Amino acid sequence: MTSKTGQENTIKLIKADKTGWQRHWVRKMIHYKVRTSFHSCLGQGIENLRKAYQENPETGVLAVANHSNWWDFMFGLWLIDHLKVDGYGMTEHTNLVKYNFFKRVGIFSIEKTHGPSVKASIEYTSELLNRPNSYVWIMPQGRILCNDTRPLDFQDGLRLILRKSRRITMIPVALRYEFWQDEKPEACVRYGTHEVVDWSKDSANGLIDHWENRVTAELDQLKRDTLSQDLTRFEILQRGPKSLNERMEGLSKYAK
Repeated sequence: MTSKTGQENTIKLIKADKTGWQRHWVRKMIHYKVRTSFHSCLGQGIENLRKAYQENPETGVLAVANHSNWWDFMFGLWLIDHLKVDGYGMTEHTNLVKYNFFKRVGIFSIEKTHGPSVKASIEYTSELLNRPNSYVWIMPQGRILCNDTRPLDFQDGLRLILRKSRRITMIPVALRYEFWQDEKPEACVRYGTHEVVDWSKDSANGLIDHWENRVTAELDQLKRDTLSQDLTRFEILQRGPKSLNERMEGLSKYAK
């Protein structure tokens, strides 16, 4: 029988484990779900992410994103495959306990209510960021908030990761989903320019505000571009199946 003290001292951390046949099933499920649920996946600033790796090939990149939708998790996992990076993502420990198979595609857990477990997750994040070509994405809001909520209200995890890592390549990421002319929405991602951040008291004190502002700026620009419905502003990352609207347009010529 485990004592109460023993339970309190138990580290709650599920690490990513990209092994086993399950990883193939999970990847296929993610790709199918994204392909069939969106009219298209559109990107901006993909070259900014590539440049971050080119300038700092020995370490990984910490992608700092907003969290406005259930889809962020699945779209983020799809992006890892599309970008061909060694991708990892952080989620609540209780979520990964329920859906443990996501560890097969790079998801690891954090238990925010337990100090020793938070420390273990931060240390693990730092380990991942030390790997070449690694890509760790986090959503510092820690909860789903409306895309236009301001301020973004980032939590303190960013500062903890920087303190442990001492030096991080970071990039802001904006995610948005918008209906255009079809019954399925467009899934949109925008990458800003990267920064290499070194630990210091000054960098730590201004870190949260600075990265809230950086992600907010990318979100605001992405909103303007998605509302324009101008496809030339985006790179088409993936087309979904033809929408009902497109199929009806194709049939209309035979109805004349």
